[in-house]
Amino acid sequence: MKRFANNTLILTWREIESTFYSPLSYIVLTMFLLLNGFSFYIAVPDVQGNVSDAVRQFLGLNPIFWVSSLFIPPVITMRLLAEEKKSGTIELLMTAPVSEVQVVLAKYLGAMTFYLFLWTPSLLYIIIIKRYGGIPDNGVIITSYSGIFLLGSVLVALGLFTSSFSNNQVVAAVTALIVNMLLFFVPMISLVVRWESARRVLDQLWVWKHFRETFTKGLLDSFHLVFYVGLTAFSLFLAVRVLEARKWH
Repeated sequence: MKRFANNTLILTWREIESTFYSPLSYIVLTMFLLLNGFSFYIAVPDVQGNVSDAVRQFLGLNPIFWVSSLFIPPVITMRLLAEEKKSGTIELLMTAPVSEVQVVLAKYLGAMTFYLFLWTPSLLYIIIIKRYGGIPDNGVIITSYSGIFLLGSVLVALGLFTSSFSNNQVVAAVTALIVNMLLFFVPMISLVVRWESARRVLDQLWVWKHFRETFTKGLLDSFHLVFYVGLTAFSLFLAVRVLEARKWH
């Protein structure tokens, strides 16, 4: 177990270094900061000085939030395994004394580190919001950021999975974006479905509704926690299986 953890940490650090040395990462960072800044700019005037509503708008209810949330993870993850496969370094990596699980976990942890790094500057906006006459509800802030972490965890894991079966970064990114859009839009069918059981299932899968009715209200539902963690684990499992299948061909 200790060797497993050490190898995973070494691979994760390698991935983090690779990410921050990549020019693409700084393009992504610039795009994300611009989107976040615009999201903050349109969120504050809309709530007419209501501090808690400003936080809710900025961290989950604003359309710009969803644009960045759905589009940025595929760009972060598209190179994770697709680039390794295209350059041939995946063969060297898989012949090293590491397992597919360690490789996938390291790629995931490296990508999540960068994803969380992208969101760190948004804490400055929360400080600015406090100047609007009151202190935001700490519960709303904590659950909103928890929701952002859980959503990012799922989308990064899905992006890693799509990157695992492609040799082309663009194809991996487009595929991940399509999966993200399906995850966001397909559950909207619940608005027109008449079959009660199907409508309930689709409702529970609707990530936008999770934010609107729980995370942005200071609530953290155990079902949503299980949903996000389970979907993340399943996506990583699929990525491992793809690498294992490649090993035998």
